[in-house]
Amino acid sequence: MSEETVSKTASFKKGERGYIDHQHKSSLIRFIIPCIITFVLTLCTWVIFPQYGMVFLVLAVISAIPTAMAAVNLIMFMRFKSISEEDYKKIEEARGNILIYYDAVITTSEKSFFVPAAGVLNKNTMLLIPPEMKDSDALLKHLNLMNKKNGFKEWNVKCFKGTEEFVKRLKALSSQKLKVLKKDEEMIRLISNLSL
Repeated sequence: MSEETVSKTASFKKGERGYIDHQHKSSLIRFIIPCIITFVLTLCTWVIFPQYGMVFLVLAVISAIPTAMAAVNLIMFMRFKSISEEDYKKIEEARGNILIYYDAVITTSEKSFFVPAAGVLNKNTMLLIPPEMKDSDALLKHLNLMNKKNGFKEWNVKCFKGTEEFVKRLKALSSQKLKVLKKDEEMIRLISNLSL
């Protein structure tokens, strides 16, 4: 692995390769700590300080709320993993000046969609989706709705199943030597806002 790749993945910012794998670890820590606190408060209720049982019981119940939220977060991230190093390299070689957002988990009220990579250039959004994703139409519908709500008119959004298709489209678009528009950067921010 090159130094540049290591430095890029070591930052673990949203939109960079490695973000989801990093979230596996940090979500687990954010779950374990409140879990321990809730357990200790429950233990204080019956064993250590039974005379103040009600106080510790209330605190234990209150501490269960962030514990439950951390559990949901952990479960959400554990369902997905970061884009592979091999696919990442193929995309980086083909991208040209196309803006790329990696490791997106786009959430809707019904479902979460894993998008290993999203490319944006000149009013085109290209989404790399796993070949096994069956409801890509629901993802497209959601993104088109969000585009309209956020003022992205006449925007072309397409899903590509598998890295080869996605890379082929990136090469075709980057060969046109199109310039990055201000709206393209805003679209990347929108994808980030829609993602976990």
